[in-house]
Amino acid sequence: MPTIRDNAFILHVMDGVSNLQISITDHSITSGQPWENTPSVTNKGSNAWEITVRAGRKGSDGVAGWFRNQISGGIAIGCSTSESMPAELNFAFTCNLSFDYNNKHCQINGVVIGQGHNWMSQNNWWIGSRQLKKTGNVYMLSTDPGTDFNCNIAVSGVNEFYFSLNMTEWMGKLSQNTSLLALSVPGTHDSGTYKISSVIVGARCQNYDIGRQLEDGIRFQDIRLVNDSNTSDPLVLYHGFVSCDVSFGQVLDACDAFLKSHPSEVILMSVNNEKGGEDISANFITYLKKYDSLYYKGNTIPDLQQARGKIVFFYRFDLNVGTSGIDKNAVGVRFGPWQDDQTFESVNANQQKFYIEDNYQSYDTHKKAELVQANLERAVKTDATNQQILYLTFNSIAVGFMHHTPYQYAWGGLGIDPAMNPWLRDYTRYSGKKRLGIIPLDFYNNGGDNPVENGLINNIIQSNY
Repeated sequence: MPTIRDNAFILHVMDGVSNLQISITDHSITSGQPWENTPSVTNKGSNAWEITVRAGRKGSDGVAGWFRNQISGGIAIGCSTSESMPAELNFAFTCNLSFDYNNKHCQINGVVIGQGHNWMSQNNWWIGSRQLKKTGNVYMLSTDPGTDFNCNIAVSGVNEFYFSLNMTEWMGKLSQNTSLLALSVPGTHDSGTYKISSVIVGARCQNYDIGRQLEDGIRFQDIRLVNDSNTSDPLVLYHGFVSCDVSFGQVLDACDAFLKSHPSEVILMSVNNEKGGEDISANFITYLKKYDSLYYKGNTIPDLQQARGKIVFFYRFDLNVGTSGIDKNAVGVRFGPWQDDQTFESVNANQQKFYIEDNYQSYDTHKKAELVQANLERAVKTDATNQQILYLTFNSIAVGFMHHTPYQYAWGGLGIDPAMNPWLRDYTRYSGKKRLGIIPLDFYNNGGDNPVENGLINNIIQSNY
């Protein structure tokens, strides 16, 4: 006789979600198997919700065919499987998910979920939708018109789904006349270090390439350049004396591809000469000519309308244009004098002001957190004079002799307390609009594919609304 069983999957959601509910609108189950149409929902804490469906378990291709028909035009993701679609399922159902998020009631309709068996005879789960598409490395679920966000979906284990805010076009939701000075911008420190081997202790500061960083919502890139002999692509990225095995052309190509797909966005890019004894100006001008339509033409900090679809260069070196024909006033913004390992105010030749926290040798994370917090508290002040200052706050700490690695400072280990990224994630967990400025991070997502780890990025972005 068929047996009804408790079948549970876990839904991980972003910070700030409450009152999650699921409503089943239709279902399919193998003939003769029992079914109950009302699932139970249990808050397990730490942004995880367990949803239990009571049903029989017997696989059939008919249920899998029904599942595929419900997501026609879209795609699915299966837990613990390499297949793109299920061949058999025990049961499947369409549902609407509703929840409260940041004082708004939200609903995601037309989600299709099913349970089957993988090659190891495990009961594994599937999720799909007509609105689920894959762009780059991201599975994005488009929500109904009128909903102010889209969702990324990822899976792990045999029964875990992860929902997070899609951040590929977060700038597009802001007013066009918003100045870049008024934004909270998540960034990466030493953005191009993702290929460096972990054997070279302390040189690697990121796990994901430039394209993935941009897809995850990063909008500030920290690029350190050195001359190279390749005449067509003559600058390469370094961290100190360590090569990143990435060329500047590869960085710009990734930015160009992203901006063409997401023209509402702007990339802020700090460019620096990593070897002070060499002038990189001539080689940098090669790129200015080759990528002429990719960057913002001006020397003051623009608003979004002026810069959409562009890179805004911020120079930490003096660009010598010589007789190149390049207008130095139409290639981006020059930082003022930079002080090493300090928190400082800087003013450039155009009287633009910058307030920068870059205490990268502050190995006591209690002290570093105090320095970061102090700069963020300066940034949020709303008086007119302060609003004209660009704030840049590095949440990163460098490796040092007899000290820890950038990853350990970012996420903990070997006695690090507080770890900088979890501390900042907690500090930025609030509702409401606050201008935080630019915040470059090491290992912004802990190096995993768990989208919940992008909570810090989400928090920074959400402070713009």
